[in-house]
Amino acid sequence: MSDFAIPHVAPLRFVKRRIEATTEDAIVEIGFDDVPSLGMLIEAATQSSSGILNDEINGRIGFLVTLKNIKLLQTPYTTTFQVKIHLDLKADDLRYLSFTIYDDNAPVLTGSFVIVLQ
Repeated sequence: MSDFAIPHVAPLRFVKRRIEATTEDAIVEIGFDDVPSLGMLIEAATQSSSGILNDEINGRIGFLVTLKNIKLLQTPYTTTFQVKIHLDLKADDLRYLSFTIYDDNAPVLTGSFVIVLQ
């Protein structure tokens, strides 16, 4: 069984494995067939939010509502990264999350987003 309860399949499923997780944070390995675009990295970050341990979400689908403070810190040149994601706030069916994507130990992309659960 997968660590990630998301409907995505290859080639649009970018999450590979959960490295560690709590009910508020997760570190997730993401990977791509080719060097990713900015949009692919953002999609991978949103998929990584399913790596946070939370039983109340099981069986529900999240939809991206808002992106905020997206900053590309360096151009990606590889195909495997780690996402550190944090649940900042949950209010009813809304989840506010922040993330940083790393290539080795160097930050590549930071930002935050909101998803709504259905």
